[in-house]
Amino acid sequence: MKPGNVPKSALNYVSQLFPAGKIKWYVEKSESGESIEAKIKNNGNFYSIEFDFTGKLQDIETIVGFNSLSEMLQKSISEALKAKFRRIKILKVQRQWSGSPEAMQFLVAGKNSSKNYMTRYEIVFRGIKNKSTSDYEVLFDDQGKLIKMLKIINQNNPHLLY
Repeated sequence: MKPGNVPKSALNYVSQLFPAGKIKWYVEKSESGESIEAKIKNNGNFYSIEFDFTGKLQDIETIVGFNSLSEMLQKSISEALKAKFRRIKILKVQRQWSGSPEAMQFLVAGKNSSKNYMTRYEIVFRGIKNKSTSDYEVLFDDQGKLIKMLKIINQNNPHLLY
């Protein structure tokens, strides 16, 4: 997506968070609708900042390692997934923050926020059940409780691959 098509409030917010960063803009399509997403790498961390089409902040995600989560959280997530699948392979883990734009600025800066915010974990994994393998996206709260699970439907590539 070209920056000229992004709402000014979203452009301004992301440029305040990352004044020196190279920002790439995307339209993200999911079962819950479409949104605008800014992606950036800053100080070795990858960030995804999601907005609705009016420029309202929805959430900020950063990639983390599964092993960087607390042992309690790892155990809760693993048990929830193993209860539904014969075998799993975690492909990506993202910490997701949602709350006021002011609270998010503190969190991205690595500071604690006195404002209310919510932390969740979005996990993309490959799961096997009933002899079928598929990719899934799941969302857990910060206590390891499963909030939602979506099956990822890969789109066919219209180009001839050889």
